[in-house]
Amino acid sequence: MKSLLRFAAITAVVLTVGMTTIFAQRAKPKTAEPKAPDYSIGALKVMSFSSTSGQLEDVFPEGGEPRSFFNDLDTSLFIWVFVQGEKGTFEAGRMANVVVTEGKKVVASRNVQIGIPNDDGLYIVPVFVYGPLCSDVKITAKLTGQKTASLKTTKVSFLCGE
Repeated sequence: MKSLLRFAAITAVVLTVGMTTIFAQRAKPKTAEPKAPDYSIGALKVMSFSSTSGQLEDVFPEGGEPRSFFNDLDTSLFIWVFVQGEKGTFEAGRMANVVVTEGKKVVASRNVQIGIPNDDGLYIVPVFVYGPLCSDVKITAKLTGQKTASLKTTKVSFLCGE
């Protein structure tokens, strides 16, 4: 009789432990709060590069008309994405995504981990787009991996024909 009671007690304990293990809620891992405030895209600077002359020229000159390009088959674009953030900060997973399309075709795409902003609070992401370009070029830069995404878009006019 004692062995039957012992067996029943052990079985009850094992069943209780087993049921507790099966139905217990698992603790959710805590998500790390970012230490640095969100970054933003301060500016997109676009310069045309002529393969013939080797010159760089601002596509959107201050106080002037934006440049457009017609049958400029030797023109490429150099793009700087100026990311603004708190000087000296860094957050893993914070990315700058730059997509350049010519018409409906993607001609350049970069997804870059944002490094540490300099003393001026800037981190610069460069993108080079090789010519010739014969349709309007749309440049879209977006920051991801933070609470609020920052987005900036600009367009450069290109056209080829007679």
